[in-house]
Amino acid sequence: MIKKFFSANLLPVISGLLAFIAIAEINFTIGWICFVPLFISTFYTTARQHFKQGFIFGFIFSCFTYSWMITGAERFTGYSFLYGTGVFLICALIIALYWGCLFLCISFIKINNGKYSIVLSSLAVAALFCVFEFLWSQIGNGMPWFNFYAGTALEGNVYAVQPASFFGIYVLTYIVVLVNYLLAVFIANKEWKKIFIPVAVVLLYMFCGYAMLQNFEDNIKQNQPVKIALLAENIPPDIKWDDANGNTLVQRLLDLNKAAVAEKPNIILWSESAIPWTYRKDDDLVNEILKESAPANATHILGINTEVENNIVNNSAYCILPNGNVAGRYDKQFLLLFIEKPLSGINIPFFSSKGFLVSNDKAHAAPLQTPYGKAGIMICNESAIETSAYNSVDQAAGFFCNMSNDGWFNNTYIVRSHFFNTRLRAVETRKDIAVNCNNGYSGFISSSGNIITQKKDTEPFVQVNEIYPNNYISFVLRFPLLLIYICAAFILLIIIVKAGNLYKEKKLPVNK
Repeated sequence: MIKKFFSANLLPVISGLLAFIAIAEINFTIGWICFVPLFISTFYTTARQHFKQGFIFGFIFSCFTYSWMITGAERFTGYSFLYGTGVFLICALIIALYWGCLFLCISFIKINNGKYSIVLSSLAVAALFCVFEFLWSQIGNGMPWFNFYAGTALEGNVYAVQPASFFGIYVLTYIVVLVNYLLAVFIANKEWKKIFIPVAVVLLYMFCGYAMLQNFEDNIKQNQPVKIALLAENIPPDIKWDDANGNTLVQRLLDLNKAAVAEKPNIILWSESAIPWTYRKDDDLVNEILKESAPANATHILGINTEVENNIVNNSAYCILPNGNVAGRYDKQFLLLFIEKPLSGINIPFFSSKGFLVSNDKAHAAPLQTPYGKAGIMICNESAIETSAYNSVDQAAGFFCNMSNDGWFNNTYIVRSHFFNTRLRAVETRKDIAVNCNNGYSGFISSSGNIITQKKDTEPFVQVNEIYPNNYISFVLRFPLLLIYICAAFILLIIIVKAGNLYKEKKLPVNK
């Protein structure tokens, strides 16, 4: 029975696997072809079959992207793997329904006849992908495991990601879907000579990306450099800070701080919740850290929680000046639903690894005012949400610090995905970003999207580099939803034209 299912639905199954490689693993080459089998499987089929093929694709895609949940259940909660299997199946079903609905809508906007039917259909399908991704992102901001963009496949190439400074992630999705659809049409119709058309589109797109990069680098006006030291402690998140381990872990942080101070940085950047308790001005560890760094005149951006009440904290980043005064505090604003923040009072134990809930204090949402300019802060999943970065630039952030902890997802695609999401934010905002991710990829990304340094290790390390703050405002920051509005308007136009043609057909007299 399983063999029969796969043989009858081979194309969406193949596409689901390719899409995982392209989107989750960020594979530039596979991104241009990952949807081709899926599109071919829906040509000349009914709306119901469109939904079926999209559903199968989504489920296969989910089987790979959410497989980490099954084995992760025991580590997160101590429950058996059956609990993780249940969560995995729920997530897979939701994503399968998403893709089923998307392809159901595609069946209604495709134009199957006429001189320009291929061009109009490819433009409309690409536009529909963008609108669906935008609407889904509004739901998935608190659940980043649901947010997958077709354009993510291009994040690994510095030229391909440049147009994001004009239209965000959605322009990457648009070009990927457009090329996939054109390839699918020409392959399905065996019009081999016409394959040069999507190939030419890719080449033109890449040339435009190259030109954008060169133009930006030639014209950007940067402020004085800021020397930042990253303290990558690489402490497993499930390790216990008790009598057996506490002294060793504290000494690791002190040693890292000492090594960073020796580099004489302007700013020492810690990872998310690097110190796993709440901030107090008389904290012994914090004071010892400040005592060591004071002679170097270093400012700390420290990841440490803020106590609110009972079992509720703020996931915070403190800017602490060389004299020990707190210059500002940023609290994480985009919380993880079911993990940090309950939804309608519901908190799923599978994701409640830390044992407390998080509050997002709106009073501490602004960039941190450092002696070297305003630092936009992105904590954990906020690097995957463009609104988080856009809001900071609107408040005059000149550079970014991304503080994360990927220990729970070590050895999964999520770790690499986080780093390249941050690269996309750098290009969109045209701001340099320092990334410190416990157990993940740490490094520096320039405002052009070039990766200056990138390192992942199981051992603690200090990494030092300079970033250059700037006051540049990109096009996408001025008009963040322009492409979405254009796509929605184009889809609406297609629907009106199709409805008009259908009305005319019904009004035509029937020949007897």
